[in-house]
Amino acid sequence: MEYKQLTIEKYNEMLSAKKSTPGGGNTLALVLSFACSLCNMVINFTLEKKGYEHLKDKLLSFQKEISKAQLRAYRYADMDSDAFSSLMMAFKEGNKENIEKYSIEASMVPYNLYLLAERVHSIADELYVIGNKNVISDAKIASDLCYSIYPGCILNIKANIDNIHDQNVVNLLRSVIE
Repeated sequence: MEYKQLTIEKYNEMLSAKKSTPGGGNTLALVLSFACSLCNMVINFTLEKKGYEHLKDKLLSFQKEISKAQLRAYRYADMDSDAFSSLMMAFKEGNKENIEKYSIEASMVPYNLYLLAERVHSIADELYVIGNKNVISDAKIASDLCYSIYPGCILNIKANIDNIHDQNVVNLLRSVIE
């Protein structure tokens, strides 16, 4: 399912239903998409504002990066639901190989989301400093949204890490949870 295609009302209806997906991990990815939108808004207001012309190249670079990050956040929302559903099926079947395989998949989504949130967070913080003063509060809100994503990503990784025996994957995941 492409969650980005849903209205906010429909998404919230699905989120409140007695179903496992969408869930928290999926929501974290969509929160990051909102942070990206706020960053792009600050960029757009700054690009057109007199006195900020010297920042044009940097802002255009940020805009390109943020737009790509937003597309990735949308993909992570979909991937999170798919990975969770696959993992639940593996548990239901009792297939240990698939449990590990899908535990890795279900952990890599929040791991990658965490890293992406770090980058967007960094850009939002810079926009707070250099952006159009009339909208820097939106950059700060984008930064705070990114900050709010980290604990959920850590929880989702911790929920799956005990099912992973590949030490290289475990070490990679621990780099963000410890």
